Amino acid sequence: MNPEKLIGCLIECGKKSVSKDFNLKSIERKNNELIYTINGTSSAVNRFDIPQESVKVLKWFDVFWLFLKIKFITEKREIKGKIVTNKIIRISLSVFQGQDDENEKFQLFRAEWDDNNNPDEKHAQPHWHITSSQAIENSFYKYSDTFEQQEFIDLLESEKQKVFDVKKIHFAMNGQWQNGNNHIHKIENEQQIVNWLQGMLFHIRTELGIS
Repeated sequence: MNPEKLIGCLIECGKKSVSKDFNLKSIERKNNELIYTINGTSSAVNRFDIPQESVKVLKWFDVFWLFLKIKFITEKREIKGKIVTNKIIRISLSVFQGQDDENEKFQLFRAEWDDNNNPDEKHAQPHWHITSSQAIENSFYKYSDTFEQQEFIDLLESEKQKVFDVKKIHFAMNGQWQNGNNHIHKIENEQQIVNWLQGMLFHIRTELGIS
C-alpha cells in the first residue's frame, strides 16, 4: 500500500462526496508512524475517554460534520523465530452534530477499519462505534459543574451502571457469517478503501435523512 497514492485517492473522493474544501494533511511523521487527518475548520472532541482528543471537523451538510484520520504504522514482529516487517493501516471516520456557531460539536458515531495483519483479530473489521450517548452525558456533567449538583452526577453515574456501555462494542459493518466466514476483511488495495468510504458516506447521508 502506497500512503501517498491512497491519500491522493481519498482527497479526490472527498471532494466529490463531501465538499470541494475536503483535504487531508499530515500531522505527524515518526520512524514507524505516519498520520493524516481531515483539514477541518471547527472544534470537536473525537473521544471523551481520558485523555480527550481535540480535533478539527469539516462541515458536511445541514448540522453534520466529519472527521477523518488515517494511520500508517510499520512495526517489527517476530514470527516463528524470524523478524518480519508488518504494515498496519487504521482508518477512522467520525460524524458530528452541531451548529456553525457552537464551539464544540458532538460526536454521534465512528466508522473504523483497522487492518492490523493479525490472523487472531477479535474485533470486527470494518466496524461501527456508537458514541452519541457521550454527548448527552457531557451536557449533564457541564450542567452539574455550573450549579454544583454533585448529587445529580452521583445519580447519573448510578444509572449508567445499569446499562451496558455500547460505545465499547465494535459493531460489525460487513460480517460474512451468512457465508460461513468470519468478521474480518483485510485491506487489499487503495480502490477498496475509496469504494468503502464513498459508499459509506452515501449510506450515512441517506440514513441521516437526505435522499
